[in-house]
Amino acid sequence: MNNSLTSQFGSFAIAALVIYVILRNLASKEGGDRLALARRHAFWCALIGFFASTSADWFSTLAAVPYYDESPLRIPEAIGAAATPALWVAFIYIAGQFTWPHKLRPKRTASLQPRTLAGLVPKSLVGIMAAVFAAGMLAIYSVRDVTGFAPTPEVIEDDGDGYYMTADAQDGLRSAAEVLPYLALSLVLLLVAAFAATILILRRKPLDGISEHDNRLLRITWLNRLYRTVTVLLAGLAGEALHFKARWISDDADKSMGGEGGGIEYWERMNDLVGRWDQTANFTVLTITIVMFFWRPPVNFESLRPAVSSAFARLREQLFAVQYLSAVAAILLVAVGWPMLPSSETQEMPTVERATAILLLLAGAALFYLLVNAAYLAYMAFRTRAVARLPKPAARLPLWTYVVAGLLMAASLYFLLFPPLDPLRGFVAPNRWIIAGLAAALLAAHAGFVLLARTVAIPWQVGAEVEIWYRQVLEFRSLRVVAGAFVAMPLMGYQLFAEFSLFGLLVFCAPAVLALPRPQGSMRPETSDAGRR
Repeated sequence: MNNSLTSQFGSFAIAALVIYVILRNLASKEGGDRLALARRHAFWCALIGFFASTSADWFSTLAAVPYYDESPLRIPEAIGAAATPALWVAFIYIAGQFTWPHKLRPKRTASLQPRTLAGLVPKSLVGIMAAVFAAGMLAIYSVRDVTGFAPTPEVIEDDGDGYYMTADAQDGLRSAAEVLPYLALSLVLLLVAAFAATILILRRKPLDGISEHDNRLLRITWLNRLYRTVTVLLAGLAGEALHFKARWISDDADKSMGGEGGGIEYWERMNDLVGRWDQTANFTVLTITIVMFFWRPPVNFESLRPAVSSAFARLREQLFAVQYLSAVAAILLVAVGWPMLPSSETQEMPTVERATAILLLLAGAALFYLLVNAAYLAYMAFRTRAVARLPKPAARLPLWTYVVAGLLMAASLYFLLFPPLDPLRGFVAPNRWIIAGLAAALLAAHAGFVLLARTVAIPWQVGAEVEIWYRQVLEFRSLRVVAGAFVAMPLMGYQLFAEFSLFGLLVFCAPAVLALPRPQGSMRPETSDAGRR
């Protein structure tokens, strides 16, 4: 740990001040009714709190022994690092109770009785949070045998023929006895922060101009988001303990290749064990995060009236729902499949098998996305078969979208077929027929999906302008997914450019509004029944 405790808390204080100013600025926007203001304020506090508390990668830094500084941990700095997630949670959720818009200032009225307040706590979420905390403590106990290892300096050897071999310096790893107490402390402090924030959320005075029922639901909403955030943080810290053990096993396996162990068979067996520890951590944290994401707070506020649903509103809801589910499923497919790729260890030389598996995984994710969306369109075609002969207005996308997508796909395909760098730089090109086959499959799938999108009848009674827009959005999404897969293939295939692979994800998630503005005809109120034209 190189930063002093003063600098750590100084950075926290500066960041906290900036966030407080942001909250006050958001609170000053007094447009809209009181309930909408209160819900907006609660949402932004929860969002800022989540990203602020999950942004610190403190444990891996704490556990590492830099090769240039082997001094022991300094206790005050270690405690400050371990307390960082809890400090962020406590600060955001407590500050949020004092940064309400002026017109929502808590009023001096009789508050709820203590027993009534306790009934607002979402017990199911508290139970899950406690279970994840217990699992985190169990994970810490399970890795208590890690003895750590010392850092290794840079080594340059002369083979006697004028050639030099260089081994880069590597950081060491502290022992479990040295760092796990701080990990356990971080878990405990998160529960303390959740308890402190809970007391303040329940004890604050009701907001002015909002009914008692809606005030109760607002408290429940704050607690729901607080416990979901803390649960994700607890799961992440438990995963850090498993990754800590995996790194120690990996180093022990590497020593076996240097004449200190059982050779290649032992190394392979240990690396399989490393993969199991890492995958257990990754899948568990991912599962808990997904569950918490969908565990939404109640929304049955008295002040909210059901909005009159128009045909265009239902059309947009369908677009969002299918897009969201299929995109998340495709990204999860890549996330789950990536650790299972062959030759995933950084110390291994790149192989044709790994490069082929990367291309197959990315192409498979894109094809899966198109298949899910095509399946829904096929279902729509079945439901609207009675009106299948009616006109189906359609139009192409703006020319620039085809040009940009074509250039991205052509450049990516060229770098796959004709790698510009030596294979030792991280990529061994697969058989060109495999690359050409995957490219043809992606393009054919895109063409088939576009044909289906332009010919299927839709079950909403909307104007021609809106229907054309709907089909164009589907085509744009298909085009961006296929282009994103093409771009990601060389970026993720070359380890040298792995940090740029996010560009492929950006192409994959490019919003349709970049090319297709919302149709003007959608502003008119419309009503229809599903399946009628």
